[in-house]
Amino acid sequence: MDIKSLRPATDFAKLYGVKTLVYGPPGSGKTPLINTAPKPVLLACEPGLLSMRGSTVPTFQAFTAKSIDEFFDWLFGSTETKNFDTVCIDSTSQMAEIYLQEAKKNNRHGLKAYGEMAEATLKHLERLYFLPYKHTYLIAKETINNDGNISTKRPYFPGQQLNTEVPHKYDCVLRMAIHNVPGVGQVKAFRCIASLEEMARNRTGTLNEFEQPDFTAIVNKCMV
Repeated sequence: MDIKSLRPATDFAKLYGVKTLVYGPPGSGKTPLINTAPKPVLLACEPGLLSMRGSTVPTFQAFTAKSIDEFFDWLFGSTETKNFDTVCIDSTSQMAEIYLQEAKKNNRHGLKAYGEMAEATLKHLERLYFLPYKHTYLIAKETINNDGNISTKRPYFPGQQLNTEVPHKYDCVLRMAIHNVPGVGQVKAFRCIASLEEMARNRTGTLNEFEQPDFTAIVNKCMV
Protein backbone atom coordinates (compact mmCIF):
# COMPACT_ATOMS: atom_id res chain seq x y z
CA MET A 1 0.00 0.00 0.00
CA ASP A 2 0.93 3.67 -0.11
CA ILE A 3 -0.35 6.84 1.52
CA LYS A 4 -3.07 7.17 -1.13
CA SER A 5 -4.71 4.10 0.36
CA LEU A 6 -5.41 5.93 3.61
CA ARG A 7 -8.83 7.45 4.24
CA PRO A 8 -10.35 9.39 7.13
CA ALA A 9 -11.42 7.01 9.91
CA THR A 10 -14.94 8.46 9.82
CA ASP A 11 -15.43 6.96 6.34
CA PHE A 12 -15.04 3.48 7.78
CA ALA A 13 -17.04 4.27 10.91
CA LYS A 14 -20.10 5.13 8.85
CA LEU A 15 -19.58 2.43 6.22
CA TYR A 16 -21.03 -0.38 8.33
CA GLY A 17 -24.07 1.39 9.76
CA VAL A 18 -25.32 1.09 13.34
CA LYS A 19 -25.12 -2.50 14.57
CA THR A 20 -27.55 -2.89 17.47
CA LEU A 21 -28.67 -5.66 19.81
CA VAL A 22 -31.93 -4.95 21.67
CA TYR A 23 -33.24 -6.93 24.63
CA GLY A 24 -35.84 -6.54 27.34
CA PRO A 25 -38.63 -8.29 29.22
CA PRO A 26 -41.61 -9.86 27.42
CA GLY A 27 -44.20 -7.31 26.35
CA SER A 28 -41.81 -4.36 26.50
CA GLY A 29 -42.43 -3.45 22.85
CA LYS A 30 -39.21 -4.64 21.24
CA THR A 31 -40.91 -6.18 18.19
CA PRO A 32 -43.24 -3.34 17.11
CA LEU A 33 -40.29 -0.95 17.25
CA ILE A 34 -39.07 -2.67 14.09
CA ASN A 35 -41.59 -0.37 12.41
CA THR A 36 -39.45 2.62 13.44
CA ALA A 37 -36.29 1.29 11.76
CA PRO A 38 -35.05 2.76 8.45
CA LYS A 39 -36.32 0.56 5.57
CA PRO A 40 -36.42 -2.70 7.59
CA VAL A 41 -36.56 -6.32 6.50
CA LEU A 42 -37.46 -8.87 9.18
CA LEU A 43 -36.43 -12.46 9.84
CA ALA A 44 -39.08 -13.85 12.22
CA CYS A 45 -37.80 -16.96 14.02
CA GLU A 46 -40.73 -17.33 16.37
CA PRO A 47 -44.51 -17.05 16.09
CA GLY A 48 -46.41 -14.40 17.96
CA LEU A 49 -46.24 -11.39 15.66
CA LEU A 50 -49.60 -10.10 16.90
CA SER A 51 -47.91 -6.87 17.94
CA MET A 52 -47.04 -6.33 14.25
CA ARG A 53 -50.66 -6.45 13.03
CA GLY A 54 -51.12 -3.72 10.46
CA SER A 55 -47.37 -3.59 9.77
CA THR A 56 -46.11 -3.61 6.18
CA VAL A 57 -42.51 -4.56 7.06
CA PRO A 58 -41.33 -7.27 4.59
CA THR A 59 -40.99 -10.43 6.70
CA PHE A 60 -39.66 -13.94 6.20
CA GLN A 61 -40.72 -16.60 8.72
CA ALA A 62 -38.12 -19.24 9.53
CA PHE A 63 -38.75 -21.89 12.15
CA THR A 64 -36.12 -24.38 10.97
CA ALA A 65 -32.36 -24.24 10.55
CA LYS A 66 -32.76 -24.77 6.80
CA SER A 67 -35.12 -21.82 6.37
CA ILE A 68 -32.90 -19.55 8.50
CA ASP A 69 -29.95 -20.43 6.27
CA GLU A 70 -32.14 -19.72 3.25
CA PHE A 71 -32.81 -16.19 4.50
CA PHE A 72 -29.13 -15.45 5.07
CA ASP A 73 -28.14 -16.92 1.70
CA TRP A 74 -30.53 -14.40 0.16
CA LEU A 75 -29.41 -11.55 2.42
CA PHE A 76 -25.71 -11.94 1.66
CA GLY A 77 -26.06 -13.03 -1.94
CA SER A 78 -28.90 -11.11 -3.57
CA THR A 79 -28.91 -7.63 -5.07
CA GLU A 80 -32.52 -7.33 -3.87
CA THR A 81 -31.26 -6.43 -0.40
CA LYS A 82 -30.27 -2.99 -1.68
CA ASN A 83 -33.92 -2.10 -1.08
CA PHE A 84 -33.44 -2.38 2.70
CA ASP A 85 -31.38 -0.37 5.19
CA THR A 86 -31.99 -2.34 8.41
CA VAL A 87 -31.79 -6.09 9.01
CA CYS A 88 -34.06 -7.15 11.89
CA ILE A 89 -34.24 -10.53 13.63
CA ASP A 90 -36.95 -11.53 16.09
CA SER A 91 -35.34 -13.10 17.90
CA THR A 92 -31.66 -14.02 17.82
CA SER A 93 -32.22 -16.00 21.02
CA GLN A 94 -34.82 -18.16 19.30
CA MET A 95 -32.64 -18.47 16.20
CA ALA A 96 -29.93 -20.00 18.40
CA GLU A 97 -32.48 -22.31 20.04
CA ILE A 98 -33.55 -23.57 16.61
CA TYR A 99 -29.94 -24.35 15.69
CA LEU A 100 -29.50 -26.08 19.06
CA GLN A 101 -32.48 -28.37 18.49
CA GLU A 102 -31.15 -29.22 15.03
CA ALA A 103 -27.69 -29.99 16.44
CA LYS A 104 -29.18 -32.25 19.15
CA LYS A 105 -30.76 -34.43 16.46
CA ASN A 106 -27.30 -35.43 15.25
CA ASN A 107 -25.32 -35.37 18.49
CA ARG A 108 -25.91 -37.40 21.60
CA HIS A 109 -23.13 -35.47 23.29
CA GLY A 110 -24.61 -32.25 24.66
CA LEU A 111 -21.42 -30.19 24.58
CA LYS A 112 -20.87 -30.93 20.91
CA ALA A 113 -24.45 -29.88 20.11
CA TYR A 114 -23.93 -26.57 21.90
CA GLY A 115 -20.69 -26.03 20.01
CA GLU A 116 -22.37 -26.63 16.65
CA MET A 117 -25.22 -24.32 17.63
CA ALA A 118 -22.80 -21.52 18.54
CA GLU A 119 -20.87 -21.99 15.30
CA ALA A 120 -24.02 -21.86 13.15
CA THR A 121 -25.38 -18.80 14.95
CA LEU A 122 -22.11 -16.85 14.99
CA LYS A 123 -21.55 -17.57 11.31
CA HIS A 124 -24.53 -15.34 10.51
CA LEU A 125 -24.13 -12.77 13.26
CA GLU A 126 -20.47 -12.15 12.46
CA ARG A 127 -21.26 -11.63 8.78
CA LEU A 128 -24.04 -9.26 9.75
CA TYR A 129 -21.61 -7.19 11.80
CA PHE A 130 -19.38 -6.67 8.76
CA LEU A 131 -22.25 -6.15 6.30
CA PRO A 132 -21.71 -2.69 4.78
CA TYR A 133 -24.42 -0.06 4.36
CA LYS A 134 -26.80 -1.88 6.71
CA HIS A 135 -28.01 -1.26 10.23
CA THR A 136 -29.10 -4.13 12.47
CA TYR A 137 -31.94 -4.35 14.97
CA LEU A 138 -31.41 -7.74 16.56
CA ILE A 139 -33.83 -8.71 19.31
CA ALA A 140 -32.77 -10.98 22.16
CA LYS A 141 -34.66 -12.36 25.12
CA GLU A 142 -33.72 -11.20 28.60
CA THR A 143 -32.08 -13.12 31.42
CA ILE A 144 -30.68 -12.21 34.84
CA ASN A 145 -27.05 -12.94 35.59
CA ASN A 146 -26.31 -13.42 39.29
CA ASP A 147 -22.76 -12.60 40.30
CA GLY A 148 -22.41 -12.63 44.06
CA ASN A 149 -24.79 -10.04 45.44
CA ILE A 150 -25.32 -8.32 42.10
CA SER A 151 -28.08 -9.34 39.65
CA THR A 152 -27.70 -7.90 36.16
CA LYS A 153 -30.25 -8.02 33.36
CA ARG A 154 -28.65 -8.94 30.04
CA PRO A 155 -29.41 -10.55 26.63
CA TYR A 156 -30.07 -14.29 26.72
CA PHE A 157 -28.62 -17.00 24.49
CA PRO A 158 -28.46 -20.77 25.08
CA GLY A 159 -25.11 -22.08 26.27
CA GLN A 160 -22.10 -20.05 27.40
CA GLN A 161 -20.24 -19.05 24.26
CA LEU A 162 -22.93 -16.85 22.72
CA ASN A 163 -23.65 -15.08 26.00
CA THR A 164 -20.00 -14.03 26.10
CA GLU A 165 -19.33 -13.27 22.44
CA VAL A 166 -22.51 -11.84 20.93
CA PRO A 167 -22.99 -8.73 23.11
CA HIS A 168 -19.38 -7.70 22.51
CA LYS A 169 -19.77 -7.81 18.73
CA TYR A 170 -22.27 -4.97 18.49
CA ASP A 171 -21.83 -1.20 18.74
CA CYS A 172 -25.01 -0.70 20.74
CA VAL A 173 -26.62 -3.01 23.30
CA LEU A 174 -29.90 -1.39 24.34
CA ARG A 175 -32.44 -2.50 26.94
CA MET A 176 -36.06 -1.69 26.12
CA ALA A 177 -38.23 -1.42 29.24
CA ILE A 178 -40.18 0.94 31.44
CA HIS A 179 -37.53 3.14 33.04
CA ASN A 180 -37.62 5.92 35.59
CA VAL A 181 -36.18 8.69 33.42
CA PRO A 182 -35.00 11.71 35.41
CA GLY A 183 -37.25 14.70 34.84
CA VAL A 184 -39.77 12.60 32.93
CA GLY A 185 -40.91 9.75 35.17
CA GLN A 186 -41.87 6.17 34.32
CA VAL A 187 -41.75 5.83 30.53
CA LYS A 188 -40.87 3.26 27.90
CA ALA A 189 -37.31 3.95 26.74
CA PHE A 190 -34.03 2.45 25.58
CA ARG A 191 -31.32 2.27 28.24
CA CYS A 192 -28.10 3.06 26.38
CA ILE A 193 -25.58 3.30 29.22
CA ALA A 194 -25.02 0.41 31.62
CA SER A 195 -26.04 0.43 35.26
CA LEU A 196 -25.28 -2.09 38.00
CA GLU A 197 -28.59 -3.79 37.23
CA GLU A 198 -28.75 -3.55 33.42
CA MET A 199 -26.27 -4.33 30.66
CA ALA A 200 -26.06 -1.67 27.96
CA ARG A 201 -23.42 -0.31 25.59
CA ASN A 202 -23.05 2.66 23.29
CA ARG A 203 -19.70 2.78 21.51
CA THR A 204 -20.67 5.93 19.60
CA GLY A 205 -20.85 8.06 22.74
CA THR A 206 -23.63 10.12 21.18
CA LEU A 207 -26.59 8.56 23.00
CA ASN A 208 -27.97 9.68 26.34
CA GLU A 209 -28.49 7.27 29.21
CA PHE A 210 -32.10 6.94 28.05
CA GLU A 211 -33.42 7.44 24.53
CA GLN A 212 -36.92 7.50 23.05
CA PRO A 213 -38.23 4.20 21.58
CA ASP A 214 -37.52 5.12 17.97
CA PHE A 215 -34.77 3.25 16.14
CA THR A 216 -34.46 5.77 13.31
CA ALA A 217 -33.77 8.43 15.95
CA ILE A 218 -31.09 6.16 17.45
CA VAL A 219 -29.48 5.68 14.03
CA ASN A 220 -29.50 9.40 13.29
CA LYS A 221 -27.79 10.24 16.57
CA CYS A 222 -25.19 7.50 16.13
CA MET A 223 -24.34 8.44 12.55
CA VAL A 224 -23.67 12.13 13.26
